[in-house]
Amino acid sequence: MTAPANLSTECTVGREPGYQNVHAMCRQTRDVSLPHSTGILLIARCTCTCHKESA
Repeated sequence: MTAPANLSTECTVGREPGYQNVHAMCRQTRDVSLPHSTGILLIARCTCTCHKESA
């Protein structure tokens, strides 16, 4: 199984059988930029389909 780019650790593990409860722990719902910079991200938003509504 290959994970899509920018998938959080919680969402990656949450896709495995028996670990669905971990999926709800994902907090990467938005991009976090490096302060005083343009276009440089510290943390990229999780691209899991469960976050589509909040994007």
